Amino acid sequence: MKKKLYSIPMAIACLGFAGLPAQGAKHSVAEFDPKEAESLGWRVVDDGVMGGLSKGNLKVSKDGVLNFKGKLSLENNGGFSSLRTEKLSMDLGDAEGLVARVKGDGRTYQIRFSTDARFRGMEVSFMAEFPTTKGKWTEVKIPFDDFTGSFRGMKLKDQKFNPAKISRLGLLLGDKKAGPFELQVDWIRTYGAKESGSKDVVALALADGRFKVLATALTEAKLVKVLQGKGPFTVFAPTDEAFAKLPKGTVESLLKPENREKLQAILKYHVVPGAVDLSGALKAGSAKTVLGEPVKIAFSKGKVRVNDASLVDADIEASNGVIHVIDSVILPPEPKKDLASVAKRAGKFKTLLAAIEAAGLSDALAGDSPLTILAPTDEAFKALPKGTVESLLKPENRNKLREILMLHAVNGKVSAGDALNAGSAKALNGDKLGFTIDKGLFKVNGATILKTDISCDNGVIHVIDKVLLPAEKSEACESCTSCEQTAMAPADRIQAAIDKGVPIFNRGDHAKCAEIYEACLVELAKDEQMDSSVRQAMGSLIERIRKIEDATERAWMFRQGLDHIHAAVSR
Repeated sequence: MKKKLYSIPMAIACLGFAGLPAQGAKHSVAEFDPKEAESLGWRVVDDGVMGGLSKGNLKVSKDGVLNFKGKLSLENNGGFSSLRTEKLSMDLGDAEGLVARVKGDGRTYQIRFSTDARFRGMEVSFMAEFPTTKGKWTEVKIPFDDFTGSFRGMKLKDQKFNPAKISRLGLLLGDKKAGPFELQVDWIRTYGAKESGSKDVVALALADGRFKVLATALTEAKLVKVLQGKGPFTVFAPTDEAFAKLPKGTVESLLKPENREKLQAILKYHVVPGAVDLSGALKAGSAKTVLGEPVKIAFSKGKVRVNDASLVDADIEASNGVIHVIDSVILPPEPKKDLASVAKRAGKFKTLLAAIEAAGLSDALAGDSPLTILAPTDEAFKALPKGTVESLLKPENRNKLREILMLHAVNGKVSAGDALNAGSAKALNGDKLGFTIDKGLFKVNGATILKTDISCDNGVIHVIDKVLLPAEKSEACESCTSCEQTAMAPADRIQAAIDKGVPIFNRGDHAKCAEIYEACLVELAKDEQMDSSVRQAMGSLIERIRKIEDATERAWMFRQGLDHIHAAVSR
């Protein structure tokens, strides 16, 4: 008879059962990732509400660990410090108790719940104590039967704790010992789910006993809560023996925090969205995993195989999916390193990739011909005037979009050093790109290069902070009169003039650059929206600079004027 496994929500990234005792299904009560902690509304409540002087502090780390520390004072009849969530609705009625991973200072703490129970119309608190070991992570188990009711320090023996009606969660220190304290909590989960056929994928796996390493991996990858979701999920679960087949030291290395991303990728490769039974999997022949890469499922040499792993148990049903047991860990293919794949994994070029697809240029990023891409971030696209991106993505503006995108690409693999040494490069649209160091910043046509030399198999990516505009499309910015006609703000007009002038200056036409900067200053000096004193100062500045005969110096002086005004109007 096949054993059933628990279910776990899934952000669909990896299986997650880490370090949990294999005595029953577990549901997450609190994992303490920053977003979850914010949604629960954890806050400190000290004995100051009763006149005491104790002081506690709360912090949740990026790695998902709650830190509760402070100083307990017995003065003014005080002596407690606590944390509590805002009101919530939680049903833990199908479990036997809690298990928590904690590291403390050797003191005894309390975990507290509020339910719908009332005493004299007021909220009753149910508490149970748990010990800590100084400086050591331990798992403490707290049966729900240990929780007793109280109200403002008065024990209420007649009140019964109902874990199906939880309305608040809290932690408290009140051992009447003055001095500093510190408690860290990695997670709080339930144990001992009732045999009602409602175990999720994770709980079932934990109860099975063959997946201790998998459970630990899921915990370290912060994926347990994901797999406890609604799903459904199909999990190809490697046994402990399967992990033992990996080269010596591999598991230990993967469990290190610095390798979490790699661990998550491997675990995600073992999870398929949807509940797929064995017959359905064999019929399909393959399935796309949460990682995005497919696994092959076929009958070969007398066994059902998932890639090169053999299936040893199948169709273990869970409340949120199904588990198939395999005898080897399946490793995902090495991630693609073409320009498109690298940009997609970075996560900050979504608008750029959408524009490339709309322009019909996606094949170029995945092709064999090397390219250098100047990649504006999503924030760079957001800085464009409202509606610009939406307009460019329309089919009727495809040629204009292609022209802009091709300005951001250069044939060949051009490193940052080569670009700076050359000073310029020809973009695919035919325009010249000017590379300079300006006030310590690496610039290309006025845009700052935020990150350089992201190497790809078919090119290199340099990240920039603004979208470049083709020269022929920027003629309107030659004078700020046309900028006024487009209702640009003063700071935007200045930036447009600089963007136009920089490549012209870099091409050696310093006089033309000076004319562009001067025209912008002149129009700004006429703008009645500008402060009158600033306009007057600009007028005097223009007259002084016009007297400079050297075009290079004149361009630089006009540029300095624009920079000062830009700083002033941007405050």
